[in-house]
Amino acid sequence: MYGKLSDIFGPKVTFLFAVIIFLLGSFLCGIATNMISFIIYRAVAGIGGGGILREIVSVKDQSKFQGLVALCYTISSIAGPLLGGVLTDYISWRWCFFINLPTGAIALTIIIFLLHLPKPTGSLFDKFKRIDIIGTIIMMPSTICILLSLNWVGSTYAWNSPVIIVLLCVGILGYIIFGLVENYIVIEPIVPPNLFKNLNVVSCFIINFFIGAAFFSYIFYIPYYFQVIKADSATQSGIDFLPYLLTVSIFVTLSAELFSRTDKISFRSVFIFASLIAIVGAGLIIMWNENTKYIELIVCMIINGIGIGLPIQLVILCVQCLIERKDIASATTLSFFFRNLGTVFGISISGTAFNNKLIQLLSNLNLPSYFSTQSVYTIQSLPPNTRSLVIDAYVLAFRIIFELVLLFTVLLFITSMFVGNVKPKHK
Repeated sequence: MYGKLSDIFGPKVTFLFAVIIFLLGSFLCGIATNMISFIIYRAVAGIGGGGILREIVSVKDQSKFQGLVALCYTISSIAGPLLGGVLTDYISWRWCFFINLPTGAIALTIIIFLLHLPKPTGSLFDKFKRIDIIGTIIMMPSTICILLSLNWVGSTYAWNSPVIIVLLCVGILGYIIFGLVENYIVIEPIVPPNLFKNLNVVSCFIINFFIGAAFFSYIFYIPYYFQVIKADSATQSGIDFLPYLLTVSIFVTLSAELFSRTDKISFRSVFIFASLIAIVGAGLIIMWNENTKYIELIVCMIINGIGIGLPIQLVILCVQCLIERKDIASATTLSFFFRNLGTVFGISISGTAFNNKLIQLLSNLNLPSYFSTQSVYTIQSLPPNTRSLVIDAYVLAFRIIFELVLLFTVLLFITSMFVGNVKPKHK
């Protein structure tokens, strides 16, 4: 919604709203008293966290500045696991959320006093009338139904369970209705239908989907791998994961700088090259086991960091070069929507496959009553022979995740071939 809200109310007001809601959600998470309230407050933070500021620089400088934004994001991704691990291990997990408040206050001050942007004209009532309420109401539950079914299938319900079938049917039917409403009823649709009539734009959306699925599957599960297989603490797992995140941040910056300096290279050529590297990296990670040396782990993470880092920002620039100026805000936020959807889809599918495989393997072992898959620390308290068998089971379960990531990278490569010969627009 933020792309359209930015058009209606202005980017500065929209951005301020997003930051304030994010900080409110972070504060509430920090004071949560039980899991239900914590989940609700996380949703509040998510509403704010989805806010994206539309571009405010010249077309030629877009790649450079978006590269800087992406660099800030990847540096935060590096600092996050490290700081989160330290806070959790030595202070309190609540400070993983309170830490947002002072930095958020600085951001609010900068936005209010230093960010000067034009304001859209019109009365407040007229602006509210332009919001696509119908489309939003249809899209949100449809997305939730599909994600719930993907998260529950195999672990909570069987594939042929009426619950799974109904959720999938409702979700798919909801998206069909959503498409019809956006195309024929709504005056200013949250998703402009004309964007989906361009194969190149659609290809970029799908590329972003698979980038999100691969990138965040690694972010979610590789630190977990280190904690289980290498017996790392939360802090140490963040340190061990640094090679991947550092590589991503470096190549995000390099690719943005490259495309800010030349308009001779096509986006498609970089997407294809990067996806091939990502395929190689994903194939190597599949071979990880409890005896894999750290130097081998680092090399694999670097290769994957190159493959994922190169296209992660360029796909946004590619979309912006393919569309008219009036659709940039909607297309940019829609592209991020597909990346976020890919993130949730990738983690849901990977998590379901991982849990199913792990439960199957552990069910054949005679484990003590104190062992729990909900805590990695119980693994180290097992007798040596039993611990070795449990770790072997985890290695095989993790392999399922990495095989799925390999599939995501292969699909990323195939989709990249359908992007036209698009080059940066420097004029």
